[in-house]
Amino acid sequence: MKRMMWGGLCVLLVACAGGNETGPLTSRQQSAVEQAARAGDLKAIKRLIAHYDALPNEQAATERWRERARVLGDAQELYFQAARRFVAAEVEVNDEARYRLLLEAHHAAQRAQASHPERSTELLEQQIARTLEAQ
Repeated sequence: MKRMMWGGLCVLLVACAGGNETGPLTSRQQSAVEQAARAGDLKAIKRLIAHYDALPNEQAATERWRERARVLGDAQELYFQAARRFVAAEVEVNDEARYRLLLEAHHAAQRAQASHPERSTELLEQQIARTLEAQ
């Protein structure tokens, strides 16, 4: 059951990551996009996420821009964070760490739903809540 859920969530995460322009930016493009991203332009932030995601060894930069998008309330990144934390909680053996991951997942799912209501986010939030209640 957990493997099926893990596989399903991975497919959802990949599907949710779509919709952005992809691939690395040229130096000139990167400079302009970073300037807009620093000013809080969510479209530019998402473009930088795609840019750094396409480059090897740039996970730290990708995560910094993902965090910035979440701070700005981007529903897609919040959903992605909720799903990642939920999956991590499902395989966590330490009860305290599992509970913390579930709380983080629940909070991110709630913020995603508040930012941009979607049925998939609602269902994820409900599943996390049920898992928390079973703790």
